[in-house]
Amino acid sequence: MTIFSCFDVETTGLNAKNDHVIEIAIVKVTADGELVDEWTSLVGPPRDLSRTEHIHNIKKEWLTNAPNFSQITGDICEKLYGSIPVAHNAKFDCDFIYEETKKVFSMNGLKIDGLKLDAFDTLSLAKSLRLPRKLVELTDALGIQLSNAHEALADTRALAKVLIKLLELSKNQVDSPVFQPLPLVPESTGLFKHRPSS
Repeated sequence: MTIFSCFDVETTGLNAKNDHVIEIAIVKVTADGELVDEWTSLVGPPRDLSRTEHIHNIKKEWLTNAPNFSQITGDICEKLYGSIPVAHNAKFDCDFIYEETKKVFSMNGLKIDGLKLDAFDTLSLAKSLRLPRKLVELTDALGIQLSNAHEALADTRALAKVLIKLLELSKNQVDSPVFQPLPLVPESTGLFKHRPSS
């Protein structure tokens, strides 16, 4: 059975080499849209969010005691294992995952490259169908509710529904590879921290 792992990151900026992931979410669904699992976490340590807080509404103090990326790398790999990664404007999210894991592996003395996710990109499929490119506009066009845009879990839940709808409309099959983690990846820790309840 095909499982899709839709994922999204919120960041301190647009440059994957210099900026950082501060929130990540993964929502796993079947090809029929049945929810398999979902997971999200803020990512510490606290950082300057002055350039992007107005977008994602994450407060610097929320990142206190949140696991850092090295502590959740194993969890991310575990969640993605055996599924097809999916993102909207996938290069952005994949570049950040690559740069963050590259730093983690280097800090741990591992002479391996960062995770190069080969994710299916819903943006490309939306463009081929002449649908809006921005996720907020795309969900609206498809009649999918997206509340709390730029909250990683909310975006990823909506993305999972967008994926299934786009596949129905296009009659396309996803030929992206199933994720197989690298050897020597850190074990999962089970650590996470959620946004405060509003």
